[in-house]
Amino acid sequence: MGGEADDSVGGVRRTSQRRAVLRVLHASSGPVTAQEIHERARMAGERIGLATVYRHLDALTRAGVTCTTQNRSGTHLYHLRYDDEDDHHLTCVKCGRTVRVNASAVVRWAVRTAGVHGFSDIRLSIDLTVLCLQCGGDQVAQPEGLGRSSRNPPDRT
Repeated sequence: MGGEADDSVGGVRRTSQRRAVLRVLHASSGPVTAQEIHERARMAGERIGLATVYRHLDALTRAGVTCTTQNRSGTHLYHLRYDDEDDHHLTCVKCGRTVRVNASAVVRWAVRTAGVHGFSDIRLSIDLTVLCLQCGGDQVAQPEGLGRSSRNPPDRT
């Protein structure tokens, strides 16, 4: 049959339970919690425990197949990583809607800043939690708690 060599993803062997986790992640419109993955897999008829979902998510994240972020309450959210260059998102904290964004300016800043401080081999995943317009967000983004310090006047150049 010859399919054995293709039965891994990111160097991680695909078991039936791992395939179920991957199917849920692939079908999700944005980042999801381990509990949501567990519930959706069970609803699809999979016999899988929550601890097993966590184990598979850990292995997939270590292999670079999935990424994690946290919502404002600290809950871990998981999503598939499609490529290293474009794994940056805006995620609504209310409805979970997620949009992939180009964060090349932030990536350049991170590389430059790391270099100045003697670091290299930067790996970066940017996830901004926001409130989308449909959930009552303002049309103009106003960062929460990021006001200017009086000791650091704005740059006028």
